[in-house]
Amino acid sequence: MLDFSKWVDMWDAYYARGISGGAVPGSAASICWNIGFWMILFGLLPLIILIIVFPVAYVPAAKGISIFSTVVLTMGLVLAFTSLALPSHTPRSSRPTSLSEQIIKTWNLDDLGECRNGSQKLPKSRLKDGDWKCITYTDSQRTELTVHIKGNKVGLYKADGKALLAANRKD
Repeated sequence: MLDFSKWVDMWDAYYARGISGGAVPGSAASICWNIGFWMILFGLLPLIILIIVFPVAYVPAAKGISIFSTVVLTMGLVLAFTSLALPSHTPRSSRPTSLSEQIIKTWNLDDLGECRNGSQKLPKSRLKDGDWKCITYTDSQRTELTVHIKGNKVGLYKADGKALLAANRKD
């Protein structure tokens, strides 16, 4: 059985980064976004209170507060939009190979047909313990194999129970 923990780590990192490519925590883009967000919040709050509680016409100090809030709100919006242009965002990462693609690559198969464990198909982006019956094709030869998953380890076994050795290993 082969250790597939690096493959699992690639999928974990893919989901942790976010498919959308968010700002790296602690980066200039992240700090800019956070400051901008709070400035927008604290710029909007006094404006909302002034509109609801103290109409500008009745309170002389309300005009100064509304101007200050508008300036803070504008600066917050500028910071938030600037953070989107900063280069410290993670790139939209490419999707790691699916489990079946990784098995095809590791064991040098031409194709891996649909693998099933009862009514369940072989997972694409995670490892789930169990035995998955598959039909594989190598050099125009059709073979029934079992994909065995236990923890972060994956093994391919022939119908007679013998392990299929990975193509890139010297076993």
